[in-house]
Amino acid sequence: MRLLLTLLLMALAAVLAASFALRNDGNVVILSAPWRIDLSLNFFLLLLGVALVLSFLLARFAVAMTAFPERVNAYRLRRAEVGAHRALREALQALLEGRFVRAERAARAAQAAPESAGLAALIGARAAHRLQEQERRDAWLASVEGDDKLDMARLATSAELWSETHQSDRALGALERLRAGGARHIHSQRIALGAYVQQGDWERVLRLARTLEKRGAINATLAGRTKALAYRAQLQDLRHDPAALEAAWNRIPTEDQRDTELALEAGTLLNLAGRGRAAAQALEASLEREWDERLLDEYARAQVTPARERIERVEQWLRERPRDPALLRCLGLICVREQLWGKARQYLSESLRERTHPATLLALARLEETLGNEAEALRHYREAALGYANWIGEQRRSSALPRAPLREGTL
Repeated sequence: MRLLLTLLLMALAAVLAASFALRNDGNVVILSAPWRIDLSLNFFLLLLGVALVLSFLLARFAVAMTAFPERVNAYRLRRAEVGAHRALREALQALLEGRFVRAERAARAAQAAPESAGLAALIGARAAHRLQEQERRDAWLASVEGDDKLDMARLATSAELWSETHQSDRALGALERLRAGGARHIHSQRIALGAYVQQGDWERVLRLARTLEKRGAINATLAGRTKALAYRAQLQDLRHDPAALEAAWNRIPTEDQRDTELALEAGTLLNLAGRGRAAAQALEASLEREWDERLLDEYARAQVTPARERIERVEQWLRERPRDPALLRCLGLICVREQLWGKARQYLSESLRERTHPATLLALARLEETLGNEAEALRHYREAALGYANWIGEQRRSSALPRAPLREGTL
């Protein structure tokens, strides 16, 4: 429709111009002694129009020639910018594909454009980090300093990469500057959690783990393992102070106390510190949540008076789990400690009939040695030694070394 209207207007203008030219009888006289030039008005107007058009074209040509160098420079800059953006995309794609050498090379090419230089440096830093080139990684990160727009990205990236190489002081320093700038996002807290674990700052580890778990930033399994690691480290630090050790254990939330690995660690340390009752309570609570034979072996070592309470508790478990060899061994070890020789031999023998276990053989050997049955003791010692040798071989083949099932001082 617009084209049609334009053609109609042009046709109308042509008709009007032709009508004006046909009716116009005027002349134009140009006098320049000794010449006289006579022109019709129509021809003069035509020449004037042509002259105006030529003047306009010459002016445009002059302007274009004057601006030509600037246009060339602009074209070169635009071409360099397009190439840099293409290189930036290649660098990011190569980084995600795991082609770190290619990613670093493309990142270096992407720095040709000032707009993409900072992002390219961060990609190059991550690529160099994956290549274990820490000096080159730090050089990439240093090249971004001074870019206010990328300051937060640089600090977050620096903290993450430094934390992965166990440079916790530098990582925490970067996170502190990040927090000073008002950034308190979840990612920085996850990085801080790893850095505090590396430093052994267990109080902060526990606080951050609880916060991240509450916000759903880490899954419950990882949070539980992290908290258990912190609790175990705190208990290990207090292993030479029985009162402080028991107090630290009591401060742990009940739900966390029932973790199998943590309860086993606490039970071992409390037993070694002479806090048998606290050890027995810790192990019992964990056994109520999850059954684990290792807890029973440690439970048998707890020195609690009167012993009848523990014997009755294990007998109750035995009614719930009849013929359980670990329970029978645990009950036999408690009877040995209480010098109930007949019951001890009965329970240990029943356990051995249900399952041959080197810990049971060793307990029987020590019992027979105590009762003066040297031949039986030697036979059981030999069988226990062979059993432990086979067990260690199996564990080595499966690449999982077990916790020692029996330690010195069991009997």
